Amino acid sequence: MIFQHVKSGASAQHHNKNRFSQLSKPILKFVAMRKYITLVVLLVLSALVFGQPPKKTRNVAKTDAPAVSARKVSVDFTSGLKSYYSGHNPEALKVFNGILLDNPKHDPSYFMLSKIYMDQKNYADAKMALQQAMKLDKKNVWYKVNMAKLLSTMGDDAAAAKLWEQICKEVKNNEYYLYALAECYLNLQKTQKVIETYNRMEQIMGTNDEITRVKASLWLYINDVKSAVGEYDALIAKYPHNADYYIQAGIIYQSNNMLDKAYDYYAKALEITPADPQLNMALASYWEQKHQPEKVMECIARVFNNPEVPISEKQPYMRSCMAAAVRSKSQSDIQRAANMAETLIQTHPTESEGYVCKARLNVMVQRYAEALPLYDQALKLDNTSFALWEDYFYVISKLNQYNKMLQYEEEVQELFPQNAAVLYQLGLAYLQEKNADKAIDYLKQALALSYESDKKALVNKALGDAYHLKGDEATADAYWRKSKKM
Repeated sequence: MIFQHVKSGASAQHHNKNRFSQLSKPILKFVAMRKYITLVVLLVLSALVFGQPPKKTRNVAKTDAPAVSARKVSVDFTSGLKSYYSGHNPEALKVFNGILLDNPKHDPSYFMLSKIYMDQKNYADAKMALQQAMKLDKKNVWYKVNMAKLLSTMGDDAAAAKLWEQICKEVKNNEYYLYALAECYLNLQKTQKVIETYNRMEQIMGTNDEITRVKASLWLYINDVKSAVGEYDALIAKYPHNADYYIQAGIIYQSNNMLDKAYDYYAKALEITPADPQLNMALASYWEQKHQPEKVMECIARVFNNPEVPISEKQPYMRSCMAAAVRSKSQSDIQRAANMAETLIQTHPTESEGYVCKARLNVMVQRYAEALPLYDQALKLDNTSFALWEDYFYVISKLNQYNKMLQYEEEVQELFPQNAAVLYQLGLAYLQEKNADKAIDYLKQALALSYESDKKALVNKALGDAYHLKGDEATADAYWRKSKKM
């Protein structure tokens, strides 16, 4: 198939879970700005400590430690924050513990201790410190958020999900917290709960293509194709002129072998945008499953004839056509690939792909003279592929036109200075030009870099020919004898 199928059922569970993770990334990016709340809360917290006396419920005087002024606590706490955010955790640890010795009910210090322990991956102590902070300030949502994250880090997603649910009740309309809750449910493999959580996110964020894609993938994960399509039906009801929603629904049905239902959606999309590349590629795959090659080609032609469609979207089918031609060697497959290659040349004249494909098809039918100028054009556009140079070497050898290499002498020396095959071709080019000295120079370099016996035999024979051209028959005979022994 020429597009990625989205299948339902157990066989596709791993695929769909990965798909969920990939599709969720844009949503996470969208809501990640909420993380800035960390800094805001800390600043507010610091301000509160600076500007307010201790809470009435914290009667420091009743503790065994000496009374400490609010001013000293705030100064020490600020010093601890500075140490922590400067990366001096040992000093910060000492400061916050010192505050708690004097004022054991100072919950912000417990919170900062938990952050230090988290950085050290000392999760047990981090949890204990956060529990103390939460005990002292039961309404502080930020403590709960950090505890939920810590629980997930410790692998206790069940406890984390319970806490995220509580947080989401206390803080309405926060899509970041809901996303974290959905992740916990996903780790717990409670797919229905994940979908319900995404529904709650959708109520906050409104209709969202990415959320729809994730939800559809989740429905497929639990083998519910109808509900997966239903997610797009909801979008279609709201945006009936958006062809993409019909296409995505059709792809889901087609990927699950419900071809008739798939075509109903494709037909609607055709009414809206008949030239859409994604639609035509999906339809090509559909007609391929229906064993109607003529209609496949009609769809592909619409895509290939559109110069605005990037060549990267055409390459997979072009290469599929080439593979079919090489495999079958049938005239019809070769001609189909040739037509596609010619269309690529017309629509993307500055890309090498069309020229290379058409040249290789000519080589398949031994039309080397027709292939050569196509390879020349391809090399002008992209000379970095050694596979392309190898094709070129083959063609000039078949045409006995080794001297064609001389126009590329500087290029190939710069690109492949230690490549035996390139040096051998340059040696043959100069041999054909009757320049024995240059031929010998390149051929000796090639011989030094050749390791396989058959390759060494070819180079030795060429060296014999070069010395024969130079009139040194004794050396020529020596190289010829070497070539025969390999």
